[in-house]
Amino acid sequence: MRVLILEDELPSAETLREYLLRYYPHATVAAQLRHVAEARDWLRTHPQPDLVVSDIELLGGRVFELLREGLVHCPIIFTTAYDTFFVEAFEQNGIGYLLKPFRYEQFCAALRKYDQLRTTFQLPILQQLSAGPPARTYRQRLTVRVKQGIVLLETADVAYFQMRNGLVHALTPAGTSFVLSENLNELEDTLDPARFFRLNRSELVQLSAIERLEPHFNGALAVRLRHPADTTLVASAARTPELRRWVAG
Repeated sequence: MRVLILEDELPSAETLREYLLRYYPHATVAAQLRHVAEARDWLRTHPQPDLVVSDIELLGGRVFELLREGLVHCPIIFTTAYDTFFVEAFEQNGIGYLLKPFRYEQFCAALRKYDQLRTTFQLPILQQLSAGPPARTYRQRLTVRVKQGIVLLETADVAYFQMRNGLVHALTPAGTSFVLSENLNELEDTLDPARFFRLNRSELVQLSAIERLEPHFNGALAVRLRHPADTTLVASAARTPELRRWVAG
């Protein structure tokens, strides 16, 4: 059994290693990495591990970047000092979410869940892997942190995304605005390109929200939305030819 440990704090990484080998004496720690970039390189150049144990906040970014890039295809046990990533963790391959500091018994509970899943689903998983990589899937919902907790926002319910003062806002047809933690490039990479289009540096629009296109200045196009009412976005001149092809299907 090969396990990849991703943890930016050395004492925490050593604790994970000790807990892991106490539970699985014959397991192999395939690598113990601290930085998102080195984890990305490792995953691209080595066979998939059987299990990943990872902190969410690593040096250089969050482990979710690797998951969105499709680099991890095995179960993951997440460890973190924060409870704000719970929903997103289980949208990914998460089978455990351990809040630091956690005890050995809590870690064992997550490993027992892994054992159960491995025993129950081993054959179907092997058949799936032998059939080749799955078709890419795109993000269906967003997790938004608000004062009352976490809001699950379906991507189908977003008319457009807009960057304002360094923050990305998701605007619904009703005009409600939600502030997101991701940047626009990260969102674009995870959304279905058949449904969402990057109009310019600061805006992404959903196809179903568009009512019509109109000529604008210097070769650009004005994009009139059905909702929110009286909303007009502008596609840059550089993006206009691609926009015309996109709306035509």
